Amino acid sequence: MMDSVNQPARKARRGAQVLSSILFLAALGFAAAGIYLYFFNDEEAPREPVIPTTTPGRNGLADVIRAFDTAGLEADYGRSPATADTSQIGTPGQHVIVDDRSVFIFTFPGTGAESSSAAREKAAANLNPATMTLATRGGQPIGDGETLRAFQGSNVIAVLVGGDDALAAQVQAVIESLP
Repeated sequence: MMDSVNQPARKARRGAQVLSSILFLAALGFAAAGIYLYFFNDEEAPREPVIPTTTPGRNGLADVIRAFDTAGLEADYGRSPATADTSQIGTPGQHVIVDDRSVFIFTFPGTGAESSSAAREKAAANLNPATMTLATRGGQPIGDGETLRAFQGSNVIAVLVGGDDALAAQVQAVIESLP
């Protein structure tokens, strides 16, 4: 009598063992497939992302930094201060370090090359680097006592803080060559 009671329990345990074994073998198979794909993947090595082309009159800060780099100047994003204000230009300038000197990039948006260049020309109409002052958003002066030089091209005005004539000529050439 006892055997007939234990019979269904044994069959249930036997079924659980078979299912457990099947799942274990499946896990081993997936692990083996993962290892195989990891070591024997035939994909090409990841390539550098494609750098987007600049639309004329729509230069951003990254485009200006790329232009400096292409011209052989060492350029990177400025950290502190990140932006600068001036009483002569209505938009804030973004900080770029070019050959260890600060350059503030003022960009002017527009729907096309003509409208962005017109916005830049309007802002540059009263631009006078001799009387210009740069300040942080908190009002702290930037480059106090250093010569400021302004260059313009496309939809960008660049203000170089200090630097020698050779660097100023290079910055001017880059800014004036922007598409």
